[in-house]
Amino acid sequence: MKIFDAHCDVLGKLWQNPQIDYYQGDKQLHVGFPDLEKGNVDIQVLACFVPTHVPFGRRFHTVLEMIDVFYERVASEQFRMITTKADLQDCVLKGRKGAILFVEGAHALEESLVQLRTWYRLGVRGMTLTWNHGNAVADGSGEPNPGGVTAFGRQVVAEMNRLGMIIDVSHLSDPGFWDIMELSQAPVIASHSNSRKLCNHPRNLTDEQIKALIAKDGVMGLTFVDFFTVEEKRKVWIDDILRHLDHVCALGGVDHVAFGSDFDGISQTYGDLTCAGDYPLLLEALLKRYKEEEVMKFVQGNWLRVFGNVLQ
Repeated sequence: MKIFDAHCDVLGKLWQNPQIDYYQGDKQLHVGFPDLEKGNVDIQVLACFVPTHVPFGRRFHTVLEMIDVFYERVASEQFRMITTKADLQDCVLKGRKGAILFVEGAHALEESLVQLRTWYRLGVRGMTLTWNHGNAVADGSGEPNPGGVTAFGRQVVAEMNRLGMIIDVSHLSDPGFWDIMELSQAPVIASHSNSRKLCNHPRNLTDEQIKALIAKDGVMGLTFVDFFTVEEKRKVWIDDILRHLDHVCALGGVDHVAFGSDFDGISQTYGDLTCAGDYPLLLEALLKRYKEEEVMKFVQGNWLRVFGNVLQ
């Protein structure tokens, strides 16, 4: 089975470390190309996350630098960019590896729809509306008294819908989440979030939010962040994330749950899921608990449906 992973931060690591060769199996990377091959990851979403220390006026340009890293050091005949529904279908039919570019956090947008359209023309096909903090679009899950989507944020949502860009609600505040459920004319995703009922963290989704995402034909990507998986401080394992999968499925989410690892954006990995090359271990565990056709949905099919429904 081939894997579709909806969130990693390898571009940020490559941007910070110009000496790393993406294709040589550097141990600093969780999602280097050899790991994609070993793990049978055929489609990988690559996020451009601008660190919070980058000042306003430099954030948009920092995303451009990360996009340049992709074109200069990552993109190849072996790992092609996906920008359209046809690209996605071609990638699956021909068994090619493909990359989808996202921006993580609209703070990098610097309050400009022109810059959103510029990213789109360079190949970006999705955006996580916030990181943990508030920005001109909405408040993040880390704000103590969060609000929802702003007037400018409503313009951004409408423009993303028009362009066929994926709206990602991971990191979004609870009021912002509910605003997006009303505002977006297209299905939305939570690329890397777990169940708040099983692990009470504001980055995770409540049962009501999961049900709303299901009703909107969206998909949530379970993520391999240890402190989004269990509340106690201990080593985390594949069985722990499968508890979250079981819970989402019990809510009616068999067609609405997948994986978004957050590899290269985390410092502490699971004990048995340390990089993209370990995906076969997850697959083995899934096949022990679920039917093959269900596992196909979890590891690729559900993402293919929602991305295919939004991309143009």
